[in-house]
Amino acid sequence: MDEKTQKERLEQELRFLKESFEAEVISKEEFVKGKERIELKLKEINHEAKASPIEEIDEKKVEKPEIAAQKPKEEKKDIKAEMLENEKSAEQNQGSESARGSGESRFFKYAAIFIILILLVFFSYSVFREKKEPVTAQASFTAECSSAEDCKQEGMEGICLSPASKDAKCEYKAIQKINVLIVNDRKNCFNCDTKRVIGILQEWYGPTNVKEIDYTTNEGRKLAEQFGSTLLPIYILDENITKKPAFEKYSQVFIHKNGSYILSDDASGSTLYFRRQNVLDRLDLFLQPGDAKSIQAEKNLQEFLDAFKEVKFEKHVSDELTGELGIKVFPSFLINNRIKFTNAQPADVIKENFCRLNTLQDCNITLSKNLV
Repeated sequence: MDEKTQKERLEQELRFLKESFEAEVISKEEFVKGKERIELKLKEINHEAKASPIEEIDEKKVEKPEIAAQKPKEEKKDIKAEMLENEKSAEQNQGSESARGSGESRFFKYAAIFIILILLVFFSYSVFREKKEPVTAQASFTAECSSAEDCKQEGMEGICLSPASKDAKCEYKAIQKINVLIVNDRKNCFNCDTKRVIGILQEWYGPTNVKEIDYTTNEGRKLAEQFGSTLLPIYILDENITKKPAFEKYSQVFIHKNGSYILSDDASGSTLYFRRQNVLDRLDLFLQPGDAKSIQAEKNLQEFLDAFKEVKFEKHVSDELTGELGIKVFPSFLINNRIKFTNAQPADVIKENFCRLNTLQDCNITLSKNLV
């Protein structure tokens, strides 16, 4: 896998991790750990991209062959001149020196010249060879893969063999789809859409076979009873999920029951308390003391309450009902004792959600569309 592709996938995974955290599918601790792991990989890729594979050669330390080649010529020139001068000197002093002495003098001079030439040739060859030999930096080792996340191929499922080693390699096989059974009640729940959660499951485990069953049918009620659920939608996955490389990474968001894996209420973000009695024109607000979003939600809600005098409103701060409903995200709203939505919302959004389930004369008015 090239560095660009690996970097794009890590950035995509970081965006998806952030979306999962914001959607309350994973905890803050899981988000921080995943974020640190991805950012570490991105730093390693950026570092390798900046590193130079070949060290620069210091031109000052290596003599160019042209210069080296010129030296022997200049030295040869001086030697020839010296030979001529010596010959002239020998001729001038020929009368005073014996023939034997002149011969010996020439022999030693020629021998010295020959040795000098040999040394010059050897020096020139050494310099040329040093210039020619490439200087290479030790190549940095990069494993083909360090986890299954590095083994991506369209239409195939990849696993990493001998991860993070020289023998590491990706192995691919045909993707086995995960069966996802959903129990839902879209007729009585305005925010029970399943697209976001299905998208997350597919990012984790690949293609899925999805079947949705209406809770109002006999089969739907039977499944809800079988798994003891209190919220809709219910996401039921088969045993094949355990064969997926990413199962261990996200296993904490599932509950193993009756041979299947149920996505927990916290992870699924399910909103309909289908077992609770429907109480018209009722609104509950769940707050956390000192929480900035809780304070903001209460301020925005006041405009709605001023306009809707008939609403039966109650505020809850860490009370018995908060624990009974298992509410862990603040602020949270509960409409008609059954349907939940979360986070600080503008007054007009609170009105729109409330009026989806209740018919009051004030539902025709328009409230502030921005947070205060």
